[in-house]
Amino acid sequence: MHNLKFVSAAMLILASTARGDLLFNGTLFYTNFTGGPNVNKVTYSYDQTTQALTLGSPTNIASTPGADGIIFDPAGNLLVGGQGTGQVFEVNPSTGAFTGVTPGTTGQDQNSFHLALDPSGTKFYTSDFRGPLDTVPLPFGTQGSTTAVTGSDTGVTQIAFAQNGNVFYVNGSPNGFGNLGLINLGTGVTTQLFSGVQPAHGLIFDPFTGLMTMFGAGETGTMDQNGGSLKISASLNCDFDQGAVDGHGHALVAGCGDITFIDYSMSHDITNPDKVIIETGFGGIDDVAPLVGAGSGGQVPEPKSVILLGTLLAGVCLVARRRGARSAS
Repeated sequence: MHNLKFVSAAMLILASTARGDLLFNGTLFYTNFTGGPNVNKVTYSYDQTTQALTLGSPTNIASTPGADGIIFDPAGNLLVGGQGTGQVFEVNPSTGAFTGVTPGTTGQDQNSFHLALDPSGTKFYTSDFRGPLDTVPLPFGTQGSTTAVTGSDTGVTQIAFAQNGNVFYVNGSPNGFGNLGLINLGTGVTTQLFSGVQPAHGLIFDPFTGLMTMFGAGETGTMDQNGGSLKISASLNCDFDQGAVDGHGHALVAGCGDITFIDYSMSHDITNPDKVIIETGFGGIDDVAPLVGAGSGGQVPEPKSVILLGTLLAGVCLVARRRGARSAS
């Protein structure tokens, strides 16, 4: 009977937590296209109950010769697209020290913008806007190789990996209205699925919804892992470049000199959000690093109350076991 009372109390706490009182904390790493201190980070905290967002003070990490796309490599270093420098950079997030390599071998304009980490963790991909696909090996330090893009579209801007093994591409120029489709990474052959999609610029897989999710031209969009069921939001801001999702129904999107926070934890549909918060004061912000999944560096933003609840439940179960053992004796 005593054990049942303890379990009942724990379930009441669980029900209370499920109704609200969730505080999500994390650190967003981002770049600026304006030069100077262009690799930065900012902490954030979102109260799910009050739908209030709090940002810390931006902190500069490094000043690379150019910066655009940003992801983590498996070793915990930042990888940064070099824009018009003909290089990609590896940045130590603690010291700001960086090195660069050439992303491709074609002899063409080898500018690097958006980046995507291969699920194997042994390489990453980048390209110019609507350009050939460059593959750079990891650990960092070796020049990359180039694959010509053919088929329905002859250039890509970003690729992203679905959980079911499909690889998608967008070819939108800054910052949207691109084509969407599938790409064979071995051959570079593309199969276009949709054309002229307004949010088709940044592209990621969202583990919260299980959907491919895109950001561009002030809108968001989704499609399923087979490339169907395309949905597009109404305008949420004046411009979007790349966004990061946290795996709990929240996204932080760069663009328009702002960080746009999107809460879709209740609707489970980023194109139909529960709350949109626009934080100004980020002039020149370009791209943001993933918060979950490949390229996130193992970051997993977690709600504080869930962590506290897990600790509490563990303690309740331990007390219940000890009382049960005393009763048996």
